[in-house]
Amino acid sequence: MSELTLSYDNPFWRFSTKLYRLETVEAACLYLQDHQGVMVNQLLFSCWLTTQNVCFTREWPAQVEPVLGWHNQFVVPLRKQRRQLKPMTGVEAHLKEMSQHLLSAELIAEQHEQALLYLLYSLKKGMQTCADRETALRSNLKFTLKDASFTATAQQQLKNLLEMVVDQDIAQAIIIGLSADQV
Repeated sequence: MSELTLSYDNPFWRFSTKLYRLETVEAACLYLQDHQGVMVNQLLFSCWLTTQNVCFTREWPAQVEPVLGWHNQFVVPLRKQRRQLKPMTGVEAHLKEMSQHLLSAELIAEQHEQALLYLLYSLKKGMQTCADRETALRSNLKFTLKDASFTATAQQQLKNLLEMVVDQDIAQAIIIGLSADQV
């Protein structure tokens, strides 16, 4: 990937930032991240691919491995440091400034992660065109949510997000499908 130029202001980034600004989406993403271990950028990428009628193939896990490495090596530690520092920011002004710098670094790391995902999309690595949005979303969520065990609250939060990408009936059917898969 290093030989190719990354696009930081790409359609996926613009989709994510616009969607994430919605209060229900931000709350849903943070809940799913903090309580279910969901990688938000992967979830948002799955949703964006759905809008393009694109879904992951069996090759996707191998293709996305470097992106997951970036996430674990840079995004997660920056988030962890920022959150550990947060309780101290009210006491010391320098720590508040440091927290702001960590937040900026975390956002840059996440934007880089999204640029890597968009590059995979541009190269059509590990993905293909799907017949419709519902098929694309189901396929993409199978990979993105494969390790999550969803509580009723998590299912509602996920539904809140999915309803921004597909209609309510499809979102509900996908949530019911997730419940059935866990039984």
